[in-house]
Amino acid sequence: MSLLLSTTQLDRMRATAERAFPDVCDIERRQEVSDGGGGTTTVWNEHLANVPCRLSPVGGGEIGLTGARIEDEATSLITVAHDVDVLESDRILINGFVYDVQLVRRRGEWALTTRIECKEADQ
Repeated sequence: MSLLLSTTQLDRMRATAERAFPDVCDIERRQEVSDGGGGTTTVWNEHLANVPCRLSPVGGGEIGLTGARIEDEATSLITVAHDVDVLESDRILINGFVYDVQLVRRRGEWALTTRIECKEADQ
């Protein structure tokens, strides 16, 4: 019995995992552009559109204290295909909600999916 996966086996496993993505998302990438006055401003450009994904809440209702403000510290896990190009500086849009990427969990060469820890952005 071989302990290694063939390319065919790995491709089948990845295809099976991707069939479990009920949602779609858009991934936006941050860009700093000149504001014409010597400074810069942040703009968000569409990087990838209609990416199959699965959105899972992993924490919610936790309360964090920032100065005199109380904030919800709800976090979510977004799962996408293993080879989706996403960075910690990106943001993800799903069903009208914006999620700031906090951590992209990178895996080895046999990765079936990529998991992205996010926090819902203030809008």
